[in-house]
Amino acid sequence: MSFRTEQHRHPCDDFTLQVLRCHKKHGKQGEDCVREELSQKRCFAQLLCPREARSFYDERVIPLSNNKWHLSMAKKSGDAKASCSTVVEVFAKPENDLHIPEGVTREDRLHCRQITHALSRCLAKKRNGKRFND
Repeated sequence: MSFRTEQHRHPCDDFTLQVLRCHKKHGKQGEDCVREELSQKRCFAQLLCPREARSFYDERVIPLSNNKWHLSMAKKSGDAKASCSTVVEVFAKPENDLHIPEGVTREDRLHCRQITHALSRCLAKKRNGKRFND
């Protein structure tokens, strides 16, 4: 690859290539490529929707409550809060379960659902070439 080609690569090219290779090996159907697809989605989200991506991937706010029971459990486990991506992506990354604090409630899951929808709306707008109007 020439220097000029390297200079003009898209930041998410490596993730896209991983997804394409996985699809070529396993097909597009099924769950064999979910991790690669989630990594690619994260890259595009951080690039196109930085505010929403930060809320979903980086803000460690779950559980929302700070009751005494939760705080004492968090001290024992060493991890007080988790990001929504950790909670939502547990289906594809079972190891995330180790990072989800005790005491996650229905309210927490609803909060994460709202953040997930905001990120999805943003990505859909970007994919369709629309600008933010919100």
